[in-house]
Parts: sequence; structure tokens; C-alpha cells
Amino acid sequence: MRTRQIQLVAVLAAVALTAGGGAAWGRNVDLATVPPRESVQLTIYNSEDLTLVREVRSLTLKKGTNAIQYSWADTLIDPTSVEIRPLEKEEQIEVLDTTFPGDKPEHLVWHIDSKLEGQVKFQVTYFTSGLSWSADYVLRANADETEMGLDGYVQVYNNSGEDYEGAQVRLVVGVVNLVEKIQELARRGLVPPAPAEVAAAAKPAVRRMAMAGAIAKAEAVELGRPAEIVKEGLSEYFIYTIEGEHTVPNRWSQRMVSFQARQVKFEILYRIRPEQYGPRPVRFFMLRNDAEHKLGTTPLPDGLVRVFRDNGRDGLTFLGQQAVTYVPIKADVELNVGPDDEVVWEPKEMGVTRSSFIFEEQPAPAHVVGWDETVGMREEIRNYKGKGIKAEVRRVIGGDVELKGEGAKLYDYQTVEFEFEVGAGKKVDWEYSYTRHMGKNVKQSRILLK
Repeated sequence: MRTRQIQLVAVLAAVALTAGGGAAWGRNVDLATVPPRESVQLTIYNSEDLTLVREVRSLTLKKGTNAIQYSWADTLIDPTSVEIRPLEKEEQIEVLDTTFPGDKPEHLVWHIDSKLEGQVKFQVTYFTSGLSWSADYVLRANADETEMGLDGYVQVYNNSGEDYEGAQVRLVVGVVNLVEKIQELARRGLVPPAPAEVAAAAKPAVRRMAMAGAIAKAEAVELGRPAEIVKEGLSEYFIYTIEGEHTVPNRWSQRMVSFQARQVKFEILYRIRPEQYGPRPVRFFMLRNDAEHKLGTTPLPDGLVRVFRDNGRDGLTFLGQQAVTYVPIKADVELNVGPDDEVVWEPKEMGVTRSSFIFEEQPAPAHVVGWDETVGMREEIRNYKGKGIKAEVRRVIGGDVELKGEGAKLYDYQTVEFEFEVGAGKKVDWEYSYTRHMGKNVKQSRILLK
């Protein structure tokens, strides 16, 4: 596998005088490859295809002015975002300026003034594109379906043009509202634009403020510190760190464990919604992203949840999978694990009567233009399982409707809901009736409980 790192070389320049006494610039340039990164940290802002890279390297300085050359060939680094600062002995070191040599595309040179001679740790930061991540989860319920284990995973994809070895990976969950997408600037061309072009094309003052805010917030979460929620202006996002160090070569992906939760409590709810799921009761695992349920340390990003159950024979039964959207702390998670043939729902129409007719004589012959239809219903849930269940029944009844039934409540203006607990091996049944106004008897579209 080809391993490539961004070339960072120290250029040591000396001034020579001509024999005639006139000053002329001579170049006595020594190129020395800087040692490999001592550490690298990736903070990936998925919503903007934007990654903040923070790497530490040791540079050997001489007293006086040092020229440090930086190259980003064949990468998606935004050259206007590259910055360097000393991590030690700051009072003796000053970064004087940054220049972009016209004869060296994809290069910049920092001029650094040093009052000391020797090796100094520096931090290099920049924004790049092409790094992204996706989340997925594996849920394993125990045989009795009373608690579960929940493992979170993150897959990081690297198409940035750069290999990142031994990287600490941090993920930003949520939306960061930057003025514009940084990768669009990085892809404009290999030569950095002149200042006037930058001003015209990128509105740098506004853009730099957004970038500086993002850097400041990311830098505030240091290595080893716990995850924390960050709120900034219109942005609200969460940064958390994946444990350990990870190598993500260019054009590769790496799957990492983001969290592991054990003895997670959950409930089971049977939903009967014939208009949505068909005639069979559908089972849901219901849990909450909070401390009471052994979760709640971080929001859960969008991802695919695969659900298994211990079959009691040292194996797992696959129950299904479902995509979930961003789950904030203290929010509910509802997982559809499919129909259950041990729970049966049976509706029966008991009869229909018509009344309250309105007739019109003209045009002849006389005809009906309004009436009411009353429908009697009897429904039953039978539980053949070895434990009790909770069931929720929703029936959509369109039109102008008046409904009578014990335990009925409205879910919305055209949906009535019933809730029951059904013991092991037991059944429950209930009756209700509804009158639908037809023709000129219609006043409005809604269900009215009587």
C-alpha cells in the first residue's frame, strides 16, 4: 500500500555578499524531511464535508529567520486554512508571515523567527474535504426480552488524498452552519488565489470568522477530555471522541466502536394500525436515550439499527433492521421488529343502520341528499404468548363522524386510539359504534367522541 504524508520541509536560507561589496541574495538551501507526525487528530463535520486536522510535528530551528515550506499536492486541503503555531517556548518563537511562491504550486512558506536553536514541537491545523462517516448499531435482546446490549459503530471513509496514521477521531453530530462549503474552495484549482481574488470569491472576513469559530470550538475539546455538547450561534452540535488511535489510509474506510451499553432496559409495545402496517399486530422495542435506560451520554447520529435476540441456544435470531434519524439525549427510540403471529387482532362489523334522511323534491323524482350511517364494531386481541403484552390500536375513520366507545381517545382529527394490556394466554374484546354523516348532513371532517 502506498503511504504518503504531506511533505513538510525546512528551508534554511543564508544571505551572501558579493565580492564587490554589493548585497546580493544567494541561496544555500538545505532540505530536510521533518520527522513523521507525532500525533494527528481528525474532527469530522459530516454535514459540511469538512474536517479539521490537527497534527503535531517537531521542527529543528536555527536562531534567526527560518523558512518552513509546506506542500499539499494531490489533496483536498484548503490552502487558505493552513496555520502553524509553536506548542512550547512561545515567547522565543514568532511566526512572521505566510507566502505562496508563484513558481511552486501547492506550496506555501512560513517565515518563523526563533531566538533559540534546537527542536520545537509545532501544531499544524487545516481544513480538508473528502473525509466522512456513517453510524450503525447492533442491538442484542436477551432471550426473555427484558434487557438488551447496544453497540454503536462508526465507519470513517477517507477520500481526502492523504493517509492518516494513528489518528484520534472525533465526530461532530448535528449541523454546523458555515458561510460556505470549504471543499468548493479547495477544488477550485491547484494554485491559491491572490488576495484580491479571494476577497471577491470567498468574502474572507466573514468566512474566516466562521472558520475561526469552528477551530476555537474544536480546539476547546482537548485530547482525553469527555465529550460535550457545543452550541454556537445558529449551530448546535455534539463532538465526541472515538477511543484509541486509528489508521485511515486514503481511499480506505475504517470501522470503529463508538460506544457499548449493557443491561439497557426497554419495553415492548404491539401496534395495531391496519392502514399503516396491515392486519397483523406489529411489535416495537421502545427505549429512551437517557441515563435510566443506561444510555444518554451522547446523542445518537443517523444510522442503521440491526436487531437480534438471544435464541437461548448460544445463538442469535435476526429480528430486523431499521434506519433511525438523529436521536437527542432524553429522546425516545422506537424500533419496528415486525409482526408477531402469537398475537392476533380480529375486527368484526356488527351491522350498519341508516337514518336522518334528507330529501329533495326537485328535480323529480324525490331523492336522498343527506343521511347518517351507524356502524357497530367489535374487536378482539388474543395473546398466545407466555407473558403479558401492551397493545395500542389505532383506527382511521374518515369523514364527519361521531363515535361512542369506552376507552376511546383521539389521536388526531380522523384517528381514534385504544390501549390495552393483555395477560399471557388471555384475550380482550371491546365494542364501539360510530355514526358517519353523509351528503348534506356533513358539517366538517373530524371524529367527535360522544
